Amino acid sequence: MRIAAALLFLFTGLNAQANVSWHTITPEIQFLKQQSKLRFYDSNQVLIEGKKCALMVDASGNFAEVESLAKQLKQRLKTPLCYLVASHFHDDHLLGLAVLQAEFPDAKLIVHQQVASEFAAMQQALKDKLDGYEKSIELSYQRLANQPEDQQTIWRDKLTLAKQRLFRWRKLSLNPPAISVSKQTSLELGHYPITLTPYRAHTQGDLTITADHGRVLVGADIVDSLPYPGHGELENWLATLKKIHNNTELVTILPGHGEQLNTAELAKPIAFLNAIITLTKAQPDKSVEELIELFPEQIKQQYQLDEIGNQAFTMFLEAGLKKAKLSK
Repeated sequence: MRIAAALLFLFTGLNAQANVSWHTITPEIQFLKQQSKLRFYDSNQVLIEGKKCALMVDASGNFAEVESLAKQLKQRLKTPLCYLVASHFHDDHLLGLAVLQAEFPDAKLIVHQQVASEFAAMQQALKDKLDGYEKSIELSYQRLANQPEDQQTIWRDKLTLAKQRLFRWRKLSLNPPAISVSKQTSLELGHYPITLTPYRAHTQGDLTITADHGRVLVGADIVDSLPYPGHGELENWLATLKKIHNNTELVTILPGHGEQLNTAELAKPIAFLNAIITLTKAQPDKSVEELIELFPEQIKQQYQLDEIGNQAFTMFLEAGLKKAKLSK
């Protein structure tokens, strides 16, 4: 691994162009969308602001980006940031909330009950991530001597910055949730009600948020155009997607990764998950490698539109077939 690759997580945010772009969905809802090249590797976020309170859904897995976001929030918000919501436990949605907790200590963390019950593991994941950063820095120092002489000063300065950031992030802690959601729950943000709904779909502990009188769904990874099925309850997930697909009140769906959607566009992830379930049931004795070859070509073609999409599709399909075989 080159130094540049090892330290990407620490240097993102140095460039003038941020990874996320802000999109106004309604006057109360901002969709913070990751740039296309990161669409499978880091999460979108959603900001909802009523007359009295604001709520942020998820945080990037890149802590430098979250620090930048915290500065933007302090400039943009007209009301206190009262709530932080983790849509599920994956690192690129949850761990960056530790940065926002440090910057907005009065904000209450909201998670699914299952995530709350396993929160010690989430805190350990934060420590493991920072340990990984430290190892990358150490490795990069070892490889510094192999860089061209005219590049060594540049990389030494970058490594110094990386160490400063790591020292700062070592002080972070992922504070336990204040609200654990086990059933549909309403919150009032100030003349602006929202509804949190728990699911077992993409993971054992997913949360979605319905806003704008049922017209907007913050669906996170449950509604991603290309679903990652490695940790999913596949049949529950498929049933959930079909239910959302049939919701005639919904206008806008905000996924955890990729572009905003409408209900008709959920036909694509429905077909993907349905094909995984159907194929593994019909060919129970086939290996994952054999099932990949049998996967419907028309579904493959919808996802293999560029190199990043092709790589993600191959990885996600393999993970989904393994999960489906284990679930039998």
